[in-house]
Amino acid sequence: MAFSSKSYIEEKRAYWAMVMPAFGIYLLVMAFPIVLSIVLSVSNYSGGKMFGGEKWGFAGFDAYLRVFRDPWFWNALKNNIYIVLISVFGQLPLGFIFAYFIYAKIVKAPEFWQGVLYVPNIISVIVVGLLWQTIFSPHGPIAEVINSIRVREFQSQLRGIFDAAGGFSLSDDVVKRILDLVGPSGQAMFSDPLVDLRDFLSSFHGEGIKEVYNALSNLFVQKWSPAFLTKPNIAMLPILFVILWMYTGMYLILFLANMQKIDVQVVESARIDGANEGQVMRYIILPALSGTIVNAAILAISGSLSSFALIFAMTGGGPSRVTEILSIYMYNNAFLGRPNFPLANAISLIMVLISFGLIALTKAVEKRYGGKEE
Repeated sequence: MAFSSKSYIEEKRAYWAMVMPAFGIYLLVMAFPIVLSIVLSVSNYSGGKMFGGEKWGFAGFDAYLRVFRDPWFWNALKNNIYIVLISVFGQLPLGFIFAYFIYAKIVKAPEFWQGVLYVPNIISVIVVGLLWQTIFSPHGPIAEVINSIRVREFQSQLRGIFDAAGGFSLSDDVVKRILDLVGPSGQAMFSDPLVDLRDFLSSFHGEGIKEVYNALSNLFVQKWSPAFLTKPNIAMLPILFVILWMYTGMYLILFLANMQKIDVQVVESARIDGANEGQVMRYIILPALSGTIVNAAILAISGSLSSFALIFAMTGGGPSRVTEILSIYMYNNAFLGRPNFPLANAISLIMVLISFGLIALTKAVEKRYGGKEE
């Protein structure tokens, strides 16, 4: 008995010797920051006396009240809800459908599509953000393509005017037709449109007709600037598209890996009994992957509340604030201008509570309607 008791004590010592270092690290990097964040959120901390601030103490829930009274908080929360919705109801369904197409070999070259759809997920978030910022910028490829189409259409109409006149002409009829083409906005450039435009065209006498077309295009064709990321009514659409494009491949891999664990004989038996692809997906694949779907939803929700780097890279921090989300809202209050540490910590804790609430809702829905993963 003495030997057994001694052996048990040694096992307990060995157990604690192995557990305590990890537990200590957890307390240092996880538990302590959480407790400190809670303390700061109900304090008046402004840097302390060391940094010229007042002695800090308890301030109640003033920071939380200020957050809920700030209209920019509700704007950031609304943008976060958009991201949660596009993640849960966009990335997950698309990832599941693409995974099933590959699993059931409905598409040819499944390895190719698997790689193509997953590649955006392995590219640096900053690189992706800067890439799409360039694409959506006023001088990006979208603007260039649309402006080139406008120029070609304008020059085509000019060509029709000069062709009808038998070539380059400064007649009143040609000049008037050009003025009619450019409309009031173009005519407003001149004090006397008919005379001034004729004088302008006469300076190209002897030049090739292409130079005339280019000069008139530069003068009259208004440049179209999308400014997608600064217009309040559409600013979030490019961001939501990039989020959908970038992360769908991750859920494709997750769903495909779990589909491949399903017993092939069960699927083949269902098809022999006459089940079509929709019935196989509904009655076999979906119930078998219910747990995976819930885990994927939790990943999507947690990722949606921390989409800081991508949006920051695409918008440069969102100077217009129309694309601000909770994490950027917290960052701006913590590090820009005069820092407000209680407010920033209150925002972070609100984010945690929102995340827990959404995850609990997801688990409740899975428990009520989901099947059991096999």
